[in-house]
Amino acid sequence: MAEIERECPTCRSRQTFRMLNEAEKAAVREDKGARHYVGNLWRCTAKGCLWYQPYLHTRGGGLLPEEFREKEATAQEGADG
Repeated sequence: MAEIERECPTCRSRQTFRMLNEAEKAAVREDKGARHYVGNLWRCTAKGCLWYQPYLHTRGGGLLPEEFREKEATAQEGADG
């Protein structure tokens, strides 16, 4: 999957972004309307970040629903293995 590096307005630093997956695209369409173009939306890959935006700018970006937040692995999960 393609990746780019951009300034993330929620992380306030440069981060790696990847294109939205199908579930994320569906969530954006549910929020913004079925005809909203999602083919050029990129998501910040920083742990816990929900920001997405078009390729070249933050205008038109937003936050994905909470269910898409990537959780940090806990120390207990690592000890169970």
